[in-house]
Amino acid sequence: MGEAVPVFTACRFVTFDVCRRYAAVSEWNRASARVPEKAGYVLEERLRKNVIKDGHTIDQALFA
Repeated sequence: MGEAVPVFTACRFVTFDVCRRYAAVSEWNRASARVPEKAGYVLEERLRKNVIKDGHTIDQALFA
């Protein structure tokens, strides 16, 4: 994923008329958070109690 996300992001801006890309990852999963960071995304916000996973309400980190 670390190699695919930067390529995919660049391709989307060239191929489609988009001005913004974002990724939301489980806040506790640091490895998943590194993927958008390495692709140049910046942490914008913490989404409190945004998702239910395995019966637990968890926070997400929003990168754009």
